Amino acid sequence: MPLPADLPVPVVAPTPSDAGVASLYQEIILSHYRAPKHKGVLERASRSVEHRNPLCGDVMTMHLRVEGNRIVDAAFEARACSITQATASMLLDRLIGATVVDARAVISRIEQLIETSAPTSTAEQAALGDLRALQSVARFPARKACVKLVTGALTEAMT
Repeated sequence: MPLPADLPVPVVAPTPSDAGVASLYQEIILSHYRAPKHKGVLERASRSVEHRNPLCGDVMTMHLRVEGNRIVDAAFEARACSITQATASMLLDRLIGATVVDARAVISRIEQLIETSAPTSTAEQAALGDLRALQSVARFPARKACVKLVTGALTEAMT
């Protein structure tokens, strides 16, 4: 039955729960897990921080080389799940070359994203790049700790 002309037509915006988007996000995360960028020891790191998640046993060491107020290089070592390792790969890829102030802003946005799963604008999605895949983590409360293990280690390493 058609809608009366005076009623608004409902519009459904795509969300991360849509099968296509969820599948894309899963593939991005798996891709970074299978072939992580920046994994290993960083020679001449100016800061190294180890974080552990005692609930699941994940262990991560974050290495940064900061010169002035800029992250010039970074690497991570991890005995951790796919979400943790993929998050580290994506975040370091985005933050190497950034200022510490910009890095903190990106970390803050990622933490908001996993808490709210709020849709991001097209411009923000482009700025986040592969990190937008972490939006899907908001649906799984236990997996938020995986992302926060990385963001916490990075935040501490930048202090």
